[in-house]
Amino acid sequence: MALSLTGSLAAMGHSIAGDEIIKNSLANFAFENYEIAAYKSLITIAEHGGFPGLAPALKSNLEEEIAMAKWLDDNLHSVTMKFASLKEAGERAKI
Repeated sequence: MALSLTGSLAAMGHSIAGDEIIKNSLANFAFENYEIAAYKSLITIAEHGGFPGLAPALKSNLEEEIAMAKWLDDNLHSVTMKFASLKEAGERAKI
């Protein structure tokens, strides 16, 4: 819940920036990789701390985060290029 709140506050902070889309893309990419690291740590704790029953659900969540991070990585170039082309054309590039 705290991570979700942090992400929402960051998005609100970016909303006044002229490059909001880029800033949100970068923040999302960083946040997904943070979550990947967090799930890897939680899986380690579950497997080595006597909670093996938690590991499958954590691994499932980890795979979702890895997939989202990959999608963001795969699409960052096109989002950046779209933003740049809109700005060059003098069009508004906001959400």
